[in-house]
Amino acid sequence: MSDSRRLDDLLADCARGSETALAELYRLTSPHLFAFASRILRRKDWAEEVLQECYLAIWQNAARFSAEHSHAMTWMTRIVRNRCIDQLRRPGLERPDPDGELVDAWADDAAGPLGRLQDAQDSRRLAECMKQLDAKQRMAIAMSFFDDLSHGEIAKRLESPLGTIKSWVRRGMERLKRCLS
Repeated sequence: MSDSRRLDDLLADCARGSETALAELYRLTSPHLFAFASRILRRKDWAEEVLQECYLAIWQNAARFSAEHSHAMTWMTRIVRNRCIDQLRRPGLERPDPDGELVDAWADDAAGPLGRLQDAQDSRRLAECMKQLDAKQRMAIAMSFFDDLSHGEIAKRLESPLGTIKSWVRRGMERLKRCLS
């Protein structure tokens, strides 16, 4: 059984209330998630605190996890990232960043309100165009772009030949391009 499938199964068991599944999930994933939180927060004590909150959130939200939409590790990493950001945004928080590296790491080119409105409209157009695709094309494109899977990984998941997956993605992208033009 692959590591990814094992994590999916453990999350499903957590959703059913299995504390042993949560313990195993913690054993398998906490080193990676702790290192991730430590890189963002730059303090071991904060990373430990955030990680504790995250596993509680994982336990409470395990039923919301869908292996069809995301990898288990990606889903859990996103929870940790969001909690770390929340931690850094707390008012009056002492922030260890003497060289400004943390500020530089979080700097982004995020759009302002008008840009976000345009992005929302573009997202709605994309969603409408995605609905027009065949189910197999839509699934292959979603797995490729949203889950960041290779064509080979998609072929394994969908139990279809690699050439077929490539055709679905290519044809679906052509249809999306025409729809969005």
